[in-house]
Amino acid sequence: MRKWGLYLISLTAIVVLAGCGGVSQKDLDQAQKRIDNLKTQGIPDSMLSMAKVYLAQAIISKDKGKAPEAKKAADELEKQLSEVEKYYKDHVSNLLPTIESLKSQIKSAREEFSALQAKKIDSMLNVVDSFVNIKFYLQANNTAKEIVSSIPQFREDQKKANEIMKKIPGEWVCTNHIKGTENKAINAIEKKIFTFDRKGSVKLVENKKGQSGPFLKEDYEYRSVGTWEVLGDTIYLFVNRFTAVRQNFERMHKEGTKLIWKKETHAPYDSAITDGSQDRNIIYADLLSDFVQTRKF
Repeated sequence: MRKWGLYLISLTAIVVLAGCGGVSQKDLDQAQKRIDNLKTQGIPDSMLSMAKVYLAQAIISKDKGKAPEAKKAADELEKQLSEVEKYYKDHVSNLLPTIESLKSQIKSAREEFSALQAKKIDSMLNVVDSFVNIKFYLQANNTAKEIVSSIPQFREDQKKANEIMKKIPGEWVCTNHIKGTENKAINAIEKKIFTFDRKGSVKLVENKKGQSGPFLKEDYEYRSVGTWEVLGDTIYLFVNRFTAVRQNFERMHKEGTKLIWKKETHAPYDSAITDGSQDRNIIYADLLSDFVQTRKF
């Protein structure tokens, strides 16, 4: 009888040891810290996804008392983390000289481009520097490589822009006659005059007069001044002053059984623009199709 008791005690001890051994909460907490540390060093989630899966499996198996499964998941977790940590040591932690070399290439090429293209490159370099500042060297390197690989396209865009810039200076006029097919009362003229000079200044005059819809009559004129630049096949207009010369409108309202026109007149104003709210762009092909160049400078 005593032998059976000793046997049962020994068997119970083995079961308890099997249930508690192998994976501790401390091990799991340490693995989570290693994952978090790799993330702060810029390792992307895609490289840590399997480690996260094995960590979750180890936690679930441990909670259910399945020691063998927990141990197996923990072993795979250790393997995954070791591989990623080795990758970081071998390929990421020493990337800074490579990043600086790529930045030098970019800055050298930057001198070939117009102010607008150079500004675009500067904004991309700022992203690289932001990654470097938080030691996300992998992302910084990848971004810098993308910029370098884009330089040939930047050159093509600049070549295209240079050709277009020769053709733009002058006065361009767009006239749009709005006429109703069923409602003959709809009859308005919309006109835009864009004047580009060779020094990079632009003047925009936009007006409309007449009944432009069944319930709206318009009589307005707006004038804008600023600068223009070309990037690729697109003309960018940077407006620094906006003037409302006149703003007179009439809207149809229903009062009882009658439809009447009510006037809405807004005071003229002249305002400096500093927030880019009036900036716009136009594709060169659209300028050619919608406008007529009435004068060349």
